[in-house]
Amino acid sequence: MPSWLGGLALACSSNASAALVVLVGGDAAGTFRNTSVTCTPAPAPCSFSDSTTFVTPSNYTTLSPTISSILGGNNLTTNIDFTSVMINGLEFAIGSTGSVEFRYLADLLLGPGKLNTLAITGTTGGDASYSGTLSFSGAGGGVPEPSTWLMMILGVGFVGMALRRRQRVQVSCR
Repeated sequence: MPSWLGGLALACSSNASAALVVLVGGDAAGTFRNTSVTCTPAPAPCSFSDSTTFVTPSNYTTLSPTISSILGGNNLTTNIDFTSVMINGLEFAIGSTGSVEFRYLADLLLGPGKLNTLAITGTTGGDASYSGTLSFSGAGGGVPEPSTWLMMILGVGFVGMALRRRQRVQVSCR
């Protein structure tokens, strides 16, 4: 295929510009948003695709994310229709569609410190935005680390050995 043909296809495609921002602190919450989903080049409607990565905070293993977009009045340029919202390839469930788009996941298992990918695709009227939350849980508890298991096994072993070596006192009745 000639290179000018590929350039023509790119110039004629209708894509939305995207600036997806993810904020995750060391605590159990985070947010993500794109406040400027616009059609470039115009006219609307057009499709958009946002993708970014984030790291699960330490000591947290479960994620319950949500995403929403609300149509502003009757202004169709602020409309977003999500085609797909995924974290690590797992699709969000649809809560509602139409003037209020809402999707969610419940209790997605992740590893602490794991790199995760958030991917959002959809169509927009040309001047829209969306936002979402990341709620982490599962801090503490869980399965003990191998060193903890070793200490428990050694402790039980020492107690068993001490009981076995203890001298028994013989009591006789005459």
